[in-house]
Amino acid sequence: MRSFLIICLLHFLPFISYSNNENIFDFSELDQTIIKKNQYEQQKVAQIEHLKTSLFQSGSFSLNEHVIIYDRLHQAYFTFNYDSAMVYALKMMETARQIKDPVFLSKAKLSLSSTLLASGVFSEAKDTLSTISLTSFSDSLKVEFYYDFSRLYFDMVDYYQKSYYVEMYVQRGLQYLDSAIQLTQKGSQKYYSLNGLKLVRTFAYTDALSNYDSLFVRYQPTGRQLAIDASTFGFVLEQNGRLEEGINWLIKAAIEDIRLANKENVALLNLANKLYEQGNIEKASEYLNVALEDAKTYGALQRKFQISQIQPIVEAAKLQITEQQKVRIKRYASMVTLLSLLIVIILFVLYRQFQKVKAARDVINQSNEALKTTNQKLREVNLIKEEYIGQFFKTNSDLIDKLEGFRQTVENKVMTRKIDELNGILKKQNIKEEREAMYRTFDAVFLNIFPDFVAKFNALFEEDDRIELKSSEQMNTDLRIFALIRLGISDTEKIAHILDYSVNTINTYKTKIKNRSTLTNEDFEKEILKIQSI
Repeated sequence: MRSFLIICLLHFLPFISYSNNENIFDFSELDQTIIKKNQYEQQKVAQIEHLKTSLFQSGSFSLNEHVIIYDRLHQAYFTFNYDSAMVYALKMMETARQIKDPVFLSKAKLSLSSTLLASGVFSEAKDTLSTISLTSFSDSLKVEFYYDFSRLYFDMVDYYQKSYYVEMYVQRGLQYLDSAIQLTQKGSQKYYSLNGLKLVRTFAYTDALSNYDSLFVRYQPTGRQLAIDASTFGFVLEQNGRLEEGINWLIKAAIEDIRLANKENVALLNLANKLYEQGNIEKASEYLNVALEDAKTYGALQRKFQISQIQPIVEAAKLQITEQQKVRIKRYASMVTLLSLLIVIILFVLYRQFQKVKAARDVINQSNEALKTTNQKLREVNLIKEEYIGQFFKTNSDLIDKLEGFRQTVENKVMTRKIDELNGILKKQNIKEEREAMYRTFDAVFLNIFPDFVAKFNALFEEDDRIELKSSEQMNTDLRIFALIRLGISDTEKIAHILDYSVNTINTYKTKIKNRSTLTNEDFEKEILKIQSI
């Protein structure tokens, strides 16, 4: 039995270990945020509708003001809906051409290229960036321009993954990134963000860790910038052997993206990838599906491509786990069936043993009852013996004394030759009185042993047929007959001799008494024998 239970426990261990592997990280906040995802997206739609309302009610606005509103709408749609972002980026360009403002035109082209880049349309993004003139750009716009160009090449590296392109694209990306960093004030939030990206792309993960530590200690990034920096920081922490912290930062980044209704949710994609590597297939599949839904909704070709690379692997692993679980469940069901069968057998054996024990207990109880009855009878017999033996010696002693006195009287009369007086002495001896005295003695001793005899005897009759004793009587002949039967003297001849009656008279008495009883003749004497002594 013990070995069987150990085997059952070993079959449960895979389930236990698998369950524990899923609970290393706290996904509760992220899961709650995903549940509210539609709510955040509705808030985003409401903001966009407000901007559109201000645009459509702006009949008196100038073209310059139109460009500004188009820019705001583009920013609102930028990571939310690719088609709408493209529409307003193109409207910015068209309006900028109408007013012939080179700054607005270049800025519109920059917005258009950023949108193309976010969707993974690299060729068109590169062509658009190449037509932008920087002569009228401020340093902040130049930084954005160089950053977009660097991101273009870095994304192409991640997308194409061809060794003969990688080195060239990385070098070009780093060149543009250096140009952006040179135009950024050292120690600023933007500086740490761009420098961190450079250190990651040059594999300087230790320096990158220090860089991002400084960023989050000195500044508190918010919005989309928080999502970008937190996601990159999570990668850096992982590369420095701090996987748990890294995944927690990816969770923060994914939460921020969802709250911003950012459909280009890179952090969630990276998180799903890490969870897959950690063996948490269920969560990886769940988050991948969310990221894929966002990529499809936005129209991000690059993200869909990245997801398409990992999703079949994750789903295959998920299917494999499901199959393994099915096998374990089958084994578990088999073990449960065997265990249930064993329990049924044990219960059956225990039931049989219980029946045997019960039967033995019943025999013991019957024996105890019989022994109890026997002891009761022995106790009564002993009590009767003690009472009657004592009374026997007393009665015999009195009788001997009387005989001795009678003998001396007779002897004196003989010696004095007073023979005539002997007849008078003999007449004085009343046998009937002696017999009555014997009966009174018998009654006293019997009722001392059976004090409830008369009451119990009368209970066997209707009220009109019950015996009423005279004040001077303890028992009458009827009672004495059955008193002797209660003492165990069942022979009618003996009873007749003791009471000085004929056998027929005793039988007549017995029959008359039994006929008056509420019981049958057979049961009457049985009830008499049941009357208890003291």
